[in-house]
Amino acid sequence: MGRKSDMILAIEKIPQWVFLSILFLFRLIFIPQGLDFADEGFFMTFYQQIFSDPESVTYAFMYWFAGILGGSLYSLFPDGGLLLMRFAGVLIIILTAAFTCRILKPYLPLWAVRVGVAMAVLYIFDDVSSLYYNNVSALLCVGGIGLLLKGMRSENNKGWIIGAGMAFAVNAFTRIPNILGVLFILMILYEAWIFRKRMKWTVRVMAYFLTGYFLAFFLVFSFMWKAGHLQPFFTCLDWIFHIGRSSETSHNIYSMFRTTAGQYLEIGFTGLFFALWGTTFFYLIKRYRNRVFVKMIGISAVLVLSLFLYFYGALYLLYFLSLATVLFILWKEPPVIKTVAFAAGMFLIVQPLGSDGAVDLVGRFSMFLTLPLVVAYSEKEVRELPVSRGISNRMLRKAGSILLILFVCLSVQRHISYTYFDQGSRFKKIYSVDHPFLRGIYTSQKRASVSQEVLSALGGYVSEGDYTLIYDNSPMLHYLTRTKPYAYNPWLYLYDKDLLEGALSRAGRERQDLPVVVLQKFKGLWIDWPDGYSDDYMANNANKGKNLLINSFLQKNKYLKVWTDGYYEIWLPEYEK
Repeated sequence: MGRKSDMILAIEKIPQWVFLSILFLFRLIFIPQGLDFADEGFFMTFYQQIFSDPESVTYAFMYWFAGILGGSLYSLFPDGGLLLMRFAGVLIIILTAAFTCRILKPYLPLWAVRVGVAMAVLYIFDDVSSLYYNNVSALLCVGGIGLLLKGMRSENNKGWIIGAGMAFAVNAFTRIPNILGVLFILMILYEAWIFRKRMKWTVRVMAYFLTGYFLAFFLVFSFMWKAGHLQPFFTCLDWIFHIGRSSETSHNIYSMFRTTAGQYLEIGFTGLFFALWGTTFFYLIKRYRNRVFVKMIGISAVLVLSLFLYFYGALYLLYFLSLATVLFILWKEPPVIKTVAFAAGMFLIVQPLGSDGAVDLVGRFSMFLTLPLVVAYSEKEVRELPVSRGISNRMLRKAGSILLILFVCLSVQRHISYTYFDQGSRFKKIYSVDHPFLRGIYTSQKRASVSQEVLSALGGYVSEGDYTLIYDNSPMLHYLTRTKPYAYNPWLYLYDKDLLEGALSRAGRERQDLPVVVLQKFKGLWIDWPDGYSDDYMANNANKGKNLLINSFLQKNKYLKVWTDGYYEIWLPEYEK
């Protein structure tokens, strides 16, 4: 091996706590900006009510363990607000990064581990900032893989393996599709196969894993029974099976399969583009001797790739490189690294399953283990290439450094120009809403103004602990008003027509009083709301029939509109007006 470059030496000399602190501070500076009323409002209401009125947030119990973490933090610091939960989200991502470094350090060069982990952290830019099920799932999955690898390669392995089984089991309660985490037991079979382990060893280790897995299930259900969570959890499971068959939602099995298959086709297309780009580049630099021409080709190649990544994004390219690197390691590399690559590949493929966004939404959280492998083996292959006419290994390594710098620049640009469900530059998000839960949170002037108006108006009609019906993409209003969801779900958009109808019917039987109703006049899922205004959003023939149900509920119970600002409306039963 040749002498390490000054850059590699500098990366390796950084103390681990300094490296992680840099990543932590980078993530931290972006959390004050952006105000999302949809996803974040859903999670925050779940955390607020999971211990006080779990039935009111039944739909969110598919993310039970994330709710336990968030709810515990809310109970300890009830006035911490959105900023505290975003701080916790950053902390979880950095913990995942730290565990990844610890897992991969024995197998890869330290600099490659750190560069790959930094890439993974940098690329989580267009996602919810707060503690929630995707970042908690990534932490538990990486932790489970680390425990399993440690256990399989230790003499006294019982505790490590049981711990791994428990981590994967708890992860199933963080996000229901994570039940597929039991498939990581295949790591044990793969390790036994490549190292020719005895059957006795294989059976014993698998038994430890399953012991931990089912022990965790027992402990979780025991806790649920004690906390009064069993009923909402099993009701939520029943709803999940219904949604899986419903044609109205994006979470039905066919829709998720189609989305996932389509994304893998795009990943394949991206790989073909990258292969064509690389083949053309290498052909031209081998074909021509002129160094000036070679440099021009290099600059052109970087420009083409830059434009591709800027307009198309880097996710699918990183996913393709991750898959290709895993397959390369499984085919060619020594057994000691193969199980690591096998686990990383499983994480990459299994984690996005069961999500309506699949790779686009969850995929960026599943690359913590693969990106360090991509960096390490790309550099290794480049270093071992024979010198060709007009180009040297040193030039190729410089090209790799340029690509990394390009990736960093594009990622930082994405961080600056995008916040989750709050479109526009961060430089324009300098306006706040006067609310204790939103201290230190900044958004655009118009969103802040509309939010302040509806919160001020609601203060005259609702009190803490009241039931409210907020339709349909503004669950944040539940959290900010400390009110409980009337229809067992903070975010009614997630229901299909049948579930909404059933929830309204059940609430009518179980709730003594009718709720204050808040209707939005715009599609709150639009990232530029309230600019995405639509005066006919509540038309009966819109939104898959759910608008008809809400309008029918208002008419049946003789509601009257008592306030509007053109963006939201507040309705009260006639007898309360």
